[in-house]
Amino acid sequence: MKIIEIDEKYHDLWNEVAAKSSGSFLQSYEWGEFKKSCGHQIWRIAVTETQLRGSDFTSSFKILAIAFVVKEKVPYLGNYLYVPHGPVFDTVKKEKAFELLQRKITEIAKKEQAMFVRFEPKINLDFADNLIHYKASIQALYTLRVDLSANTETLLAGFKKDTRYSIRQAEKKGVKIVKGESRDVAKFYELLKLTSERANFEIYNLEYYQKLFDILNKNNLIELYLAKFNNKIIGGAMAIFFGAEATYSHSAADPNLRNLAVAYPILWSIIKEAKMRDFSKVDLWGVAPENEINHEWAGFTHFKRGFAPKESIRAYPGSYFIINNALKFRLYLWQKMLRGKKI
Repeated sequence: MKIIEIDEKYHDLWNEVAAKSSGSFLQSYEWGEFKKSCGHQIWRIAVTETQLRGSDFTSSFKILAIAFVVKEKVPYLGNYLYVPHGPVFDTVKKEKAFELLQRKITEIAKKEQAMFVRFEPKINLDFADNLIHYKASIQALYTLRVDLSANTETLLAGFKKDTRYSIRQAEKKGVKIVKGESRDVAKFYELLKLTSERANFEIYNLEYYQKLFDILNKNNLIELYLAKFNNKIIGGAMAIFFGAEATYSHSAADPNLRNLAVAYPILWSIIKEAKMRDFSKVDLWGVAPENEINHEWAGFTHFKRGFAPKESIRAYPGSYFIINNALKFRLYLWQKMLRGKKI
């Protein structure tokens, strides 16, 4: 095994590993390009192996594990290195592969004077030494997925009764779902601002969503779905298509037309698109823990549950830290607590 930094030459091999069940679009090559366009410094670290095959001993290059690393800044404190939904493994030798990744990333962290390294994998790293584990994360800690193994008619029939009703009522009232283009992102953002003000959540600036769409759209990894009523855009959502899984993300709706319930036909359109692309799952990206009816996310969890009434909520392990500066790490946790933010 050896450790290397990956460039464009290995784009496809990198994405093959990123698309494994323990990976996600957050480890994709394109996500790295997006973060770089936003001004972040990034690294693509891979554990590789050259294997000899066949009687003629033909060599083949294989990526065993990857970690997309991004440098994040914290005002007044410095920076840290972040590995979202990673590392990702394509080997049974996870311990050895992670040892190499950890060593390389620690070297980068020291060079960059990072306070800490934060891993947020989709599988646990309990086999690794010298990591501090918190059951908390920047990405959603709990998620719900729609299984696409059934045909479209059976999928619809498997939704909750109220969900099916809302989809059909929106269609009867004249709501049309169309795919947007780059020029439509600005209008979608206007609705997103209204939605965030009503629901009291933070959003990025327009440039973020514009770059997200434009960069991922180059390789057909993203779609913008828009709900139209009387020829006016009244709702929308972005969906990311990577590997064998689609991800429902960044949704918005006109608060003055909530009675049209456009979120239902939008998500149904995403599910149908994913099915058409022969994907296996739609990740609904962020829900409340099972049976926590007073959770701050209980409202949209109820909405999402209608599309996957029999699926179990999936819990991710949280965050694993390598601490380089203990004092700054404590200050980082303290300022998060003071601001009422999750770790």
